[in-house]
Amino acid sequence: MSWVVSEVFRSPFLCVSLLVRVLLLAADDNSGGLAIRALVAGAAADNHGHFVCTAAINAGGVPVSGEYVNAVETTKLFTGTYQVGFNAPCPNVQIANGWFRIVQPDTLGTGTLPARSCIVADRAGVPSAIWVQCFNSAGALTDTPFTLHVSR
Repeated sequence: MSWVVSEVFRSPFLCVSLLVRVLLLAADDNSGGLAIRALVAGAAADNHGHFVCTAAINAGGVPVSGEYVNAVETTKLFTGTYQVGFNAPCPNVQIANGWFRIVQPDTLGTGTLPARSCIVADRAGVPSAIWVQCFNSAGALTDTPFTLHVSR
């Protein structure tokens, strides 16, 4: 047995293949434990990757389209910084409740944007909203249209 183990670890291909199989088996049980909670400290609920709520927000912070986006709670706070609110079924979109948020700079039409990036975080004091900040390639906050997807 020890000879087999030592031969597996001598071959990088076999070692990587074995590691991938172990990870796939661990993630394949659909328990959510290893795949989600081990990577996100404090995540208290599982996430099964189904997009539930979406929003397309223009550079001025106004919703253009989306599902369950709360226009009253959605606003541009200051340059490049936004609050995007959601209605049920997304009443509490904080990461600790198992919500996964994806933001993407988007023209919301045709053409291209210069290099931009956006980040998301929980919105302090407003559990049904997400904090979004967008930056230009120099790292300065910049008004940017974007799409936001929330999965559970």
